[in-house]
Amino acid sequence: MSQPAPARPGELPARRRREIALVAALALLPQIPFLGNAFALDAPVFLAVARRILEAPLDPYGFHMLWDPTSTFAAQFNRNPPLLSYYLAAWMALFGESEVLLHAALLPFPLLAALAFRGIARRLAGEGLAPAALLVATPAFVVLAGEVLLDVPVLACWLLAFYALLRGQGEGGTRWQWLAGAAAAAAGLTKYVGFATAPLLAAGALLLYPARRPAALGRLLGPPLVLWGLFCLATARLYGAPHPLDASDVLLEGQAAAELWNQLASVPVYYGAALLFPMLLLARALLRGTRGGELAVLGVLLGTAAVTWVLPHGRPPRRVPLDAEEAVLGALGFAGAFLLWARALSPRQLRAGAEAQLVWLWLVGLLAFSCLGNWHVNAADALLAAPPVLLALFCDPALRPSRRAQVAWLAVMLPFSLLLAWAEARQANYYREGARRIATEIGDQPGRRWFVGHWGLQYYLEREGFRPVPPTGLAPAELAVDDWVATARNVSQLEVARNLARFEVRGVWTWSLEGGLPLRTTNGDAGAGFYSHHSGYLPFAFSRAPVERIALGRVTAVRR
Repeated sequence: MSQPAPARPGELPARRRREIALVAALALLPQIPFLGNAFALDAPVFLAVARRILEAPLDPYGFHMLWDPTSTFAAQFNRNPPLLSYYLAAWMALFGESEVLLHAALLPFPLLAALAFRGIARRLAGEGLAPAALLVATPAFVVLAGEVLLDVPVLACWLLAFYALLRGQGEGGTRWQWLAGAAAAAAGLTKYVGFATAPLLAAGALLLYPARRPAALGRLLGPPLVLWGLFCLATARLYGAPHPLDASDVLLEGQAAAELWNQLASVPVYYGAALLFPMLLLARALLRGTRGGELAVLGVLLGTAAVTWVLPHGRPPRRVPLDAEEAVLGALGFAGAFLLWARALSPRQLRAGAEAQLVWLWLVGLLAFSCLGNWHVNAADALLAAPPVLLALFCDPALRPSRRAQVAWLAVMLPFSLLLAWAEARQANYYREGARRIATEIGDQPGRRWFVGHWGLQYYLEREGFRPVPPTGLAPAELAVDDWVATARNVSQLEVARNLARFEVRGVWTWSLEGGLPLRTTNGDAGAGFYSHHSGYLPFAFSRAPVERIALGRVTAVRR
């Protein structure tokens, strides 16, 4: 791996300032139009934990909320650590629960991720601007950075830990090693996948600090192990079991063979499509027919086989069959990821030095987590793996894109990512507006208000006084004649059919969101599952299927 070339006195600082400013602009400016977005996905849980922290700072999970069919107790259904919620609680104490201000509160995280990765790439690949620009232009980064979610914050902490690990080799190394340990601790307390920073730092100490391994291991691993241990002890005392162990059930349940094969096939599809630059690399290899062309052709053949014989048969079954456009996109995404992994994980990389070996371990660990550890495949997994594959791309002279290609890739990726972010925002904002319209439709008419839905829809309907219909396994439904029931097609994740079977519900009002750009990110009718391959075959889809359909009904009779 190459080191940055030295510059003449006075030249490098000015160039670095311009480079940092450009990277910061690329990370932050695409997020500005989406600051007013409605809350979506798991954000309502993180906000509920933040509200609880304001009431009882040392008991973040001590409340009940219907969100998951396993339990109403937050310590059991919420399988994420609370550090981001503590951060949000401070903002909420100062500014309230405003969408604009809470989205703005997360802007430091994409900035930190971009700048930390720029520093990593400069040290390992000799170039910081292009790798960082491609990272922040991926669909996974642009879309996830616009949500109140854990994925970009944990990426920022992870990259800061790795950057500090590299800086710990030089002057002032002790301070940087402590910083690496602190950033790793923050990563694990932001999202449990951040626990993987500990073995990565341990490998870094063994590979990069051969003369001072014991001291370096203490500084790198001391902060995360101590803080994570204290968190485990505190949550065990409060809730009966260490929260990380209580949250591991989704990783330990195991998978049926059909679902395992589907997950293995979905990982390269999601990595290729959600990052996009692997598909551009594939196109370059196929068009040029130069070195790597054989691997590209093999990847296309394997991807075609995967989307033909594996993806359509996984569990749970998808709502719609895989169509031709989705099959082509899936095969190309698979092939792009396959080509990049085949080059990044070649034995030659292990002979390229300690830093290359560390990047190799970084990528292999994340792939193992996506393929065998996580309970589903999603764009967030691809985002975590983007830094090591970008490093492999820029450290390999045969793979590194030319300046012209870098500009062309960025010109393709960033606008497309913004379009996906717009499609995501349109769906999220629809739920906010839908809740308002439903409340207006009901007005002051009698009858209790119920809903079947999830994510942002749940958040906004609860603000309008609606209560969730409980899943069949948790509690019976207590609806009565003249009660109101709101439903949505694409976010009704909880199984309530048997609970509602006793009630006759007459349709009163429907609102379908159609038109706009034919891009979908979370839509079972389009085969798009940005946040879970259980919702679709791809992280996004080109489709004119309705974005969502919200309906309002009224109970007319109760069957005995």
